Amino acid sequence: MRWRYIPFQHYSPYFKTGLNKALMESVREDSDPVVFLSGWSPNAVNLGYSQSFEEEVNQEEFERRDDVVLVRRQGGGGATYLTEDGEITWGLIAPEEKFPEDVNKVYQQVCSSIARGLASIGIDAEHQPVNDIVTDRGKISGATMKREDGVVYIGGTLLYSVDAEEMFSLLTPDEDKLKDKQIKEFRERVTSVEQETDASFEEAIEALKKGLTEIREIYEDDLKPSEVERAEELADKYSSRDWLYR
Repeated sequence: MRWRYIPFQHYSPYFKTGLNKALMESVREDSDPVVFLSGWSPNAVNLGYSQSFEEEVNQEEFERRDDVVLVRRQGGGGATYLTEDGEITWGLIAPEEKFPEDVNKVYQQVCSSIARGLASIGIDAEHQPVNDIVTDRGKISGATMKREDGVVYIGGTLLYSVDAEEMFSLLTPDEDKLKDKQIKEFRERVTSVEQETDASFEEAIEALKKGLTEIREIYEDDLKPSEVERAEELADKYSSRDWLYR
C-alpha cells in the first residue's frame, strides 16, 4: 500500500487541531495511510485538554499581544507555545495493522526513523524510550500516539528554534525568580535544530520527510475537499469560547 504524503504548510491552530481527527476519519473510510507535515500560523499558546487558562497563562501578557491566539488540544499534557518559524509538526496515520502491536516498538520504529532523517542535516540524534528523540544537548522532538476504531495516529513536533524568554513570558506569571528558574531548567533539557546545526527551516522539513518516508512508498497529495470541510467544521468547535475556556 502506498502512503499519501501531504507536504508542509502552515495552518490555523484551530484547523490544525481538527485536522488530525479529520485525517483519522478519512483513513478509516478506506483512504490511503498518510504522512503529513505542518506548522502553525499565527503563533499560539496551546493548552492541554484539562488545563486551566487562568492557572497556566500570564493573562496580562497574553491580552497585550495581538499576534498570539489561544488553542486547546484534544489530548493531555502541559501548556506549550507554538510559533510560525519555531516548530515543524509531523504525523503518521494508518490502519493499526501497519504498525507493530507493541506500543514501545511503534515509538522505537518511528522515532528512530526521524533520528536517521535528522542525520542528513548533521544532527546526531537517537530514540530515547519511551517516546523522545534526543541529542546530547537534550530533547529535540517527541511523539504521542492515539488508537481509535482501528486507526493509529502517531505524531509530534520537531523544535526548529526556541525563544525561552518569550515562551515563559506567556506561560507563567511574570515573577523573575520563578521565570529564570524555569527558563534555566527548560534550556537544560530541550534543544532545537537551530542549536544543533545551521540547516534552514526548509532543510529541516526535508530531513523530517526523509526520515518518515524512508521505508514507505509515497505519492505527493493535497488534502481532499472532504478532509478540509471536516477540519473546518471541527475548527468551529475548537475556536469556541466553550472549548477554549472550559
